Amino acid sequence: MLPPDPILLADLELQARQLDSALARLVAARATLGSTSASLWRGTARAGFDAAIDGLIRTIEAGIAAITSARDHTLIAVRVVSARG
Repeated sequence: MLPPDPILLADLELQARQLDSALARLVAARATLGSTSASLWRGTARAGFDAAIDGLIRTIEAGIAAITSARDHTLIAVRVVSARG
């Protein structure tokens, strides 16, 4: 079996931390869009506003899912590289 590669391990750990940071920022952004009930928009402007917010929320949630997956796969790679040797 190959010995652990310290440079690769350090790079993967850095990537995992950066993904965690990006994930935290997206989750915080998503939380700010939680309630739009206080909006001053009315009528068709309100419908347009709500549709735009819904689209933004879906985009952020897709980003959260993608970054979560990338982080999880990075952590698996960290475990694999750490287990070498």
